[in-house]
Amino acid sequence: MDRLERLRAEDEERSETVSEGVLLDQLREVEQRLLAFGEALGGDPEDVTDLPFTEEAGLDHMPEPLYVRHDTAMLNQVTSWLLQDQHIGLVSPYGTGKSAFREIVLRDLSKHDDFVVTHLDNPRETTARALYQTVLEAAYAAGFSIDFGHYSQVRNGIPWATAEAKTAVREIVKRVREHGKTLLLVVDEIEVLKADLLSPLQVAGDAGVRLFLTGTPEGKRRVAEIRGTLDSRLRYYEGIEPFSPDDVAEYVARSLAYFRGEPYDGESPDLFTQAAIADIHERTEGVPREVRIECRELFTRAAFVWYRTGQDVDRIQVTPELRHRRFGMGY
Repeated sequence: MDRLERLRAEDEERSETVSEGVLLDQLREVEQRLLAFGEALGGDPEDVTDLPFTEEAGLDHMPEPLYVRHDTAMLNQVTSWLLQDQHIGLVSPYGTGKSAFREIVLRDLSKHDDFVVTHLDNPRETTARALYQTVLEAAYAAGFSIDFGHYSQVRNGIPWATAEAKTAVREIVKRVREHGKTLLLVVDEIEVLKADLLSPLQVAGDAGVRLFLTGTPEGKRRVAEIRGTLDSRLRYYEGIEPFSPDDVAEYVARSLAYFRGEPYDGESPDLFTQAAIADIHERTEGVPREVRIECRELFTRAAFVWYRTGQDVDRIQVTPELRHRRFGMGY
């Protein structure tokens, strides 16, 4: 019995059992059909979040094999500024790839001997002391420490008083730099930072922490209006390039290869036709987040076509017309 026959047999068996509720029944059936389609394509998914096009950079940490290196100008400029020990601001609209690139920065530079890298979690709620704590903990993890005897009260390695925590940052950065390393603090979504956090950010930057800030153009304007001296210290790269049709095709091919546990070999993707790739690019204008969402929707529709028609998976193709088809549960 092949996958499709087994799935249908299981569906029939479930249809004879007592319903747990319309929505619960539907959720289970849709999940099983999507997973079976993934298996037929050569993957081994345990959950729908294992399927292609389901990753979210901010939540799942963008897997390196899925990152499309399409904006070489941005990569070259940011790399140059990192080597020059600059404070960096990466500014681009929502969905254009800032979070994906942030994950690459955190992962790659954390492996680099010349960097001690940390990330400010939940910038909306962070206090000045919590910011200094983030910096100190990263340095501790890298093997550096402060002289705790210089501080009146220390809890879990962090001076309790905010003013002393600030002094500790200056001390720890000095020690990091004496070893020829750069302590890099990555902060996302500068457009939602509390205004009173911009001053501690500047304090950290002036103490020798290198800042890597990302956000929208509104965030850049906000920093300039509220803390012009911080803004003047940043080197900004504005506007990550959207995907071209070739980039969309590369993303699709990378996603399918990653799902199957195979290396990306540079070939055109299977499953998706060239017309579908062009249509996805036109509809999304190449915005990476929108590309992922559109690919996910088309993948789901292809799974239902496969189930309803009973065709061999090799004959299933994602075409522009697929997005207009309504799909039901029957076959």
